Amino acid sequence: MTLSSIAQTTMSRRHFLKAVGATAGYMFLPLDFGRFPAAPQKAAPIAIPPSLMLHSPDGRADFLPYLLEQLQADGFTAVTYQSWYRSVLEGQAPAKPIILSIDDISLARSACAAFNTFGQMKEWIKAAGMTAVYGVITEPVIGTEPQRDQDETRWDLMQAWAEEGFELASHTTYHSNFNAVDTGPRPDFTAADYEAEIVRSAHLMETKLGERGLAYVVQTLILPYGSGYSYQQPEPQIHPGIAAACQQTNIKFVVGIAHGRIPQPRTTFTNPNELVYVGRIPPAYLTDANGQQIPDAGQTAVWLRAWHHNNQYRG
Repeated sequence: MTLSSIAQTTMSRRHFLKAVGATAGYMFLPLDFGRFPAAPQKAAPIAIPPSLMLHSPDGRADFLPYLLEQLQADGFTAVTYQSWYRSVLEGQAPAKPIILSIDDISLARSACAAFNTFGQMKEWIKAAGMTAVYGVITEPVIGTEPQRDQDETRWDLMQAWAEEGFELASHTTYHSNFNAVDTGPRPDFTAADYEAEIVRSAHLMETKLGERGLAYVVQTLILPYGSGYSYQQPEPQIHPGIAAACQQTNIKFVVGIAHGRIPQPRTTFTNPNELVYVGRIPPAYLTDANGQQIPDAGQTAVWLRAWHHNNQYRG
């Protein structure tokens, strides 16, 4: 029985975002004519795996199981940021890695009405022999009040998911937008604000899993709204306040949307003090007869194949 034949859930989606291409590059190898010592060969850059940004409305029976089947047929190996990072350092990265990231899950007691949908998405992914990254909002704001009371049974479940190989990433404490209008840092954000959003979130996640005997290390920050990266500036970069807060944690990957898709220097991964900024793409959306935006598995798979193919010829 295929994944698509057992799927039962339907939902709608609110956004359409375009996939963004990247410029090509070249890698030149040194020549050795035998009479002279060979010039040192520059280490090839590390290609960033295709990464798909999902939300609970993408947990549709007519989308996600079909997409997973296509990714399987294409020979992709699903990895997390954590597992892929380890494989890069060990020189054993899979030939066709792909990262599925699912935003906005919360383990607060009075939040996350879509929690069961996130669970269904996890079961479909697991049934496909794949894995994914869940972006956890630790204290989501409802109205004006942060939801600090955590649901311990949900944290028990997160322990099991983590032990199955799913990654839990910080999606910040309050899910704030870090950008000013021009994608630069917000002028009203202080160092204390960044610490509250990033350090507090990672600490809570590690503490909750540690209480359950799991020595879990949060290595990934998924930026809300794709904010936190100054991609419209002359020199795009992670906002300095975010970078400083991440340095107080074990975070290595900062995940946005714009940019961050082309290969990165190998030293970025081997330097323990350097953050890796990586981008993602959303699913492809079509408009149905009722004017609703619905995710399309076929076109989404095309975009992900193109990302992987293009990166084979960059350096």
